Amino acid sequence: MPTRRRGGLDSSTTMDARAHSSTVGLTRRAAVGSLIALGAGFALFGPSGLDEQVRRARRQGRLILDYWEKWTSVEGEAMRAVVDRFNQSQPRIYVRYLVTATIHQKALVAIAGGDAPDIIGMYSENVATYAEANAVLALDELALAAGLSLDMYARGMRQVMQHRGRWWGVVNTGGTLAMYYNRRLFAQAGLDPDKPPATIAEWGEANRRLARREGNRLIGVGHLPIEPGWWTWMWGYYFGGAAWDPQSNRCTFGAEPNQRAYEWVQRTARDLGYAEVERFRAGLGPYGTDTQGFLTGKVAMVVQGPWMANQLTTFAPDLDYGVAPVPVAESMLDPGAPVALVDTDVLMIPRNARHPEASMEFIAFTQRQDVVEQLARVHCKGSPLATVSEEFLRTHKNRGVELHTRLADSPRAFTAPATPAWAEMKDVFSSTFLSIWKGEAAPRDRLIEAQGRCNDAIDRHREQLRRRGESA
Repeated sequence: MPTRRRGGLDSSTTMDARAHSSTVGLTRRAAVGSLIALGAGFALFGPSGLDEQVRRARRQGRLILDYWEKWTSVEGEAMRAVVDRFNQSQPRIYVRYLVTATIHQKALVAIAGGDAPDIIGMYSENVATYAEANAVLALDELALAAGLSLDMYARGMRQVMQHRGRWWGVVNTGGTLAMYYNRRLFAQAGLDPDKPPATIAEWGEANRRLARREGNRLIGVGHLPIEPGWWTWMWGYYFGGAAWDPQSNRCTFGAEPNQRAYEWVQRTARDLGYAEVERFRAGLGPYGTDTQGFLTGKVAMVVQGPWMANQLTTFAPDLDYGVAPVPVAESMLDPGAPVALVDTDVLMIPRNARHPEASMEFIAFTQRQDVVEQLARVHCKGSPLATVSEEFLRTHKNRGVELHTRLADSPRAFTAPATPAWAEMKDVFSSTFLSIWKGEAAPRDRLIEAQGRCNDAIDRHREQLRRRGESA
């Protein structure tokens, strides 16, 4: 994260849903068909030849492991440095780092086709899909033998790593969502920069005071629930709701707390003016550019992960920002147990990896506290581990690192629903959110409709498992 399309309103969401739903239980025949469909582009992502370092490692008799990862740029170079450090730490194994676009699709195809890499770097939301597709190895015994245990990790991170009582992935970098806010704009609006809003009501008042207009034209806002649009499904959690009930395996978008959440979403857009806010948003640049609304001061508050600090360092180093928990409904306010979405990157071992013990040895190396903190520092993230060094917190360039680290261990940390139907559910909810945001329908009606469509998706998945002779 965040070399990604996160789950909301971008054009890749529909493709993601199709890819996830169609590859559960992928057979070799299906993989061949997928390879044909991917065409020449597929050949570009895999190993293209041995560089001199790999040839030297082979001459030395070292075991070569292929590690596919999605990161590029600064994040990718930071992970490559970890790989180099592992390769230099011992003489037996050499890990080759391969950047792989649309990794969630290509890895499934490669695994089903019997030509899997040895390690894959995925998103946390991929864990359930890969586990139920029997695409990755359970790590319970491998991790234990390598000296890892679940209690090494913050509570929120453990949720990501497990599915149906088994351990499937290891958190590579830990992300939690918080509210980043512009302290200068707060002061100009008569708000205390040291007391950011903690409740939805306070957030609404801050939004009112931070909105700026020139005539009828909107030129600045407080917070927009649609920015950046990656987690439009999550707002119900801050009102006491949820997107999915793991006990019944049912979507719960239509529940009353979710209705209140999306009434707030719609009210935010309505108060600014549906048409005017869309004209305003048209002038905001995308993530990864210096024209992002928060970086330019057009948006005073944004809910983002710790990687936002890298954007600030790169594009707006002089911006005076603060970091706080995302506000919640007043009845839910508990400063000792903030509500926070955990959104992480994970390492997994494909089911037909050639050398699973060696793959686990590399993964265990990445979980050493010093290595975890090395990578997290460059990624601007908090640590996913339960134990964090004082030096890490003191020297970290993200002002909110202590908060992000605390959010990871909150008893009210939550993750994306751990169901293989989630990609399709998220796709359904993206269009639902847009309809609510634009004022096209009452939130209650659209949420209940979305809940029905999502439960249909869950039922289709359950039927697939039944036909394969597995439990749902």
